[in-house]
Amino acid sequence: MADDECIGVMKSECGKRRVDSGPPLQQRTLLTGLLIFSAICCLIECNDVITSKGFRNGMAAGMRSGSTSGNAQRAQLGEATSTAWPRCIFETWLLRVSPAGAEGSPSVPAKNTVMAVFSPMTKSPGPCRYLVGTRKQNHQCRRDIGLPEAIKEARRLAVTHCEEQFRYDRWNCSIETRGKRNIFKKVYRETAFVHALTAAAITHAVARACAEGRMIKCQCASERKPEATQLAWRWGGCSDNVKHGKRVARNFLELQQPLDEDPISEMLRHDSEVGIQAISSAMTDRCKCHGVSGSCSMKTCWRRLGDFNTTAALLRTKYHMAIRKIPVNNKTTRRSAPREYRPKETIYDQLYYFETSPTFCSVTRGRRCLHPDNCATLCCGRGYTTKVIKTIEKCRCRFTNGRCCQVVCDYCEKYEDRYYCK
Repeated sequence: MADDECIGVMKSECGKRRVDSGPPLQQRTLLTGLLIFSAICCLIECNDVITSKGFRNGMAAGMRSGSTSGNAQRAQLGEATSTAWPRCIFETWLLRVSPAGAEGSPSVPAKNTVMAVFSPMTKSPGPCRYLVGTRKQNHQCRRDIGLPEAIKEARRLAVTHCEEQFRYDRWNCSIETRGKRNIFKKVYRETAFVHALTAAAITHAVARACAEGRMIKCQCASERKPEATQLAWRWGGCSDNVKHGKRVARNFLELQQPLDEDPISEMLRHDSEVGIQAISSAMTDRCKCHGVSGSCSMKTCWRRLGDFNTTAALLRTKYHMAIRKIPVNNKTTRRSAPREYRPKETIYDQLYYFETSPTFCSVTRGRRCLHPDNCATLCCGRGYTTKVIKTIEKCRCRFTNGRCCQVVCDYCEKYEDRYYCK
């Protein structure tokens, strides 16, 4: 307010208006300090990303593939770095100030991450690339070079092995139950299984990626040498880093202890932990012999994960042995959930669910049966059709003129009955 505006107004009232015309000095100083601190954090984070081993290796590989000179390569590297800094700062700043994340789209809740894994794969513009993640997941994908590819591999493992395990069951890992309903609306037996399988797949994929050098924040696992085998063999090679895989899976799926004691979140967290712990049972020893003429006087051994199909088969057994629990709605009662209804936190070998599974009869039309007895269950009483399929394959293979190393075969027709649900 100008001085001439204070004519006829009390000086105290005029001063009060001047003070109220803008934010206090302390508030402006605090806001400025927060903005500067946020900018420094963005610079530090982008420096870690751009100067990381993965970025440098990618740039070096791209320049080695070209035919430019050394000066031109250095110019390309400087140009790429100069363009990467503004992009990284912009994306990181959005990640910190935007509640919806850096992609400008609503973030997917952590509990729907498993649903996104079993949905049709579409490339996302976000840092996780193959999965529209939450703000925390996008931050993890941006900081951990190689994690998006590991998540893609985990998605492939979970979907393909789930379909392989249930190819002749009514439920063949489809998320739809009837119409627009899906298995994630309630906690069915199938919901528990896909949460466990997804957590196991992420653990497996990350542990392998660490051992193969595809992730820069981890390396081969350091195994402790057993005392009983000191004279027989020694540790060596490169063991799969299961410990780091478990840690990444828990952080990515946000499996922290829920603060509101939500029964559904607690149940799904427990089922995910069952899948993570199932990976440890698939660890085996791999050894390589050393010595003269293959005498194997010394062996070098390391720990390695088995085929993921073994873990999927184990989780399928737990799926059939899953136990139904009685849900407790904390919103309608003041009493906490009874202790006998809560899964034990220290033992993760049993799957739990709340609701009885639907029949899945609406999604079995046109499915192939294994045999007529299987069709009776799979087709839900609708009947089945039989198709005769003719195939041509090699048969009666033999050596040419009785001599070694030259084989000729005849071609035979084979007829096979295949059954499909009506």
